[in-house]
Amino acid sequence: MKKKGERVNGDKGRYFKTDSGELCVILSDGLGTGTDAAKESTVVVDLLEKFLRSGVSPSAAMKILNSVMLLKNRESWGYATIDLMCVDLFSGEACFYKYGAAPSYVKTSHGIRKIKCDNLCAGMGSGEQNAPDVVRMMLRAGNIAVIASDGVTAGKTDEEMKELIDANAQADMKDLARQVLLSAQQEGEQSDDMTVLAVRLEERA
Repeated sequence: MKKKGERVNGDKGRYFKTDSGELCVILSDGLGTGTDAAKESTVVVDLLEKFLRSGVSPSAAMKILNSVMLLKNRESWGYATIDLMCVDLFSGEACFYKYGAAPSYVKTSHGIRKIKCDNLCAGMGSGEQNAPDVVRMMLRAGNIAVIASDGVTAGKTDEEMKELIDANAQADMKDLARQVLLSAQQEGEQSDDMTVLAVRLEERA
């Protein structure tokens, strides 16, 4: 959902499966809103997908992308947050990589876990001190991940997000994402772009 008054959404989301059987989910929030933000987030997602599809490891791909953005920032485009979730569909091992991104939430049989980010947006720093935040965990059938831009999470407490996910956990994932988005829209003034990606793991029959 785009910011009120804008023609386009400055966030960009995408998901795909690699040849090695890994699900990759990407969300990027371009700095600001509108056309310029959309350009930034689209470039980020396109580059990251190319790296991952070519066999570059997620951690290395994120660092390379940060370096590319550091160089590009001197020319024509700015900064962007990056959310990357990679799940090995054979083992269930999942890794969340974040550059300046809003919190994500993962629902398992043990409850709902918040996955937060403490570093800067991609393109704002270099060196090991600005490596992406990484969280690793094992996922099982029935587990749910919700990844959203800060336009969605900024106006909600952790408890509100967790209650919303819990209440819609049995729904189709499109419906869950839609409910999270509509809830954010109703409580705010649409002063930022808003995007929600929801994923549920299921056993293959």
